[in-house]
Amino acid sequence: MPHARLGGHPVTLIWDICSSHTSAEVREWAEGQERWLRIVQLPPHAPELNPVELLWKIVKDLLANRVFRSIRELAEAAEAALRKIKKAPHLLRGFLAGTGLALLE
Repeated sequence: MPHARLGGHPVTLIWDICSSHTSAEVREWAEGQERWLRIVQLPPHAPELNPVELLWKIVKDLLANRVFRSIRELAEAAEAALRKIKKAPHLLRGFLAGTGLALLE
């Protein structure tokens, strides 16, 4: 089961309108997952409702105004930025709260 790492708990997946999220293959897969997966589709052109946009802003700020000598160096810096955010649960909750959407428990 794809959600086994989450202890089998139900999952709510928030998707933007990216074409890879709405492909026939993904829709077909999702149709068999309703027991544990709830998909919330964001409206088009609404980045303010997407908590990932707030995450990317923090990551971009941590990477801005730097020169990387290689793709590997850039990847390491991006991974370090994501680790830093992961260690700050208040930021993760803030990304969700920053959308203004009601959080379900």
